[in-house]
Amino acid sequence: MAETLEASDHTSAQRRIEAERARAGSASDAEQRSLPIDDRRMAATLSGNASPAPDRFLSPLELDEHGSEPGPCANRSGTRCSDKGFLPISVAAYLELLDWTARQTVPGKRGSTPSDAPPILERLQVSPATWCELVSNFGRLFSTVAGHPRVVDNTRSRHGHRRFHLAARVRELLSVAR
Repeated sequence: MAETLEASDHTSAQRRIEAERARAGSASDAEQRSLPIDDRRMAATLSGNASPAPDRFLSPLELDEHGSEPGPCANRSGTRCSDKGFLPISVAAYLELLDWTARQTVPGKRGSTPSDAPPILERLQVSPATWCELVSNFGRLFSTVAGHPRVVDNTRSRHGHRRFHLAARVRELLSVAR
């Protein structure tokens, strides 16, 4: 058990934190920092200063809420499943949400529980109780795929084009999400 996200070995949160720290430390000037993440990696590779990013196998986090619909966007190099983000939040907001969630579900963890939900839960239109149940029971609620029932229902498997199924409890939780 880790007390902080940074110390949570073998997790995507730890990898994202390491990658953000590496990017912040390796950027040589303001122009480099203004490049999109994939362009920064390419520039570092071309200059010979690249070490593989700790989060290179993870799909991007940020989903452009206004740009496109959620759904798969296969990675051409095969290093990760998708090149499209999956949540309409920044990495910083995501890490804040993870920390808040850990404070809710881990008794005795240092820090106090906020009295009201963080803004990100409001943006995701999920109540704190629903979020905690989804996180606490993730393995039981989701098997092959995870997502909002509306999106999952419109997605088919690559092999056989079969419909994915979600647990009835997932449908209950996400249908009553604010």
